Amino acid sequence: MKTIRTFMYVVLAGLTLIASPALASGDGPPAKTSSGDSARPNFVEFPQMAASVLQGYRVRGMMVLGFGLEIEDSKLRKKARSLLPRLQDTYTREFNRYAGNAYNAGEVPDAQYLSTRMQTATDRMLGKGKAVFLISNLMVRAQ
Repeated sequence: MKTIRTFMYVVLAGLTLIASPALASGDGPPAKTSSGDSARPNFVEFPQMAASVLQGYRVRGMMVLGFGLEIEDSKLRKKARSLLPRLQDTYTREFNRYAGNAYNAGEVPDAQYLSTRMQTATDRMLGKGKAVFLISNLMVRAQ
């Protein structure tokens, strides 16, 4: 019974990793501007991401992240939308690394650490200081 449960956890983690590139490839919902376009025309919202929280080779919960980019320059915003699959893939990899390795189950997630990692990835893709990575929500569901 224990080996079946372990196998199921591994399959679940694998499916999470397989599904992440599918969302990044553009098959998932595209990034959108916020519902308050007139109030925040510079905000590009991304679909929420979910990742398994792993500890001791077991799934200990699920972490969910909602985020977006604040981009002042309209040309850069257009470029960011064209780079959406690559940005989404980069964010997915960073988020899975944090949830699977850096985060300790049972603790409060470190939004500052995650934001810094994501901002570094954003700067690599769009240029330093051109866009600001903003977290709208970060939550963990423990098992």
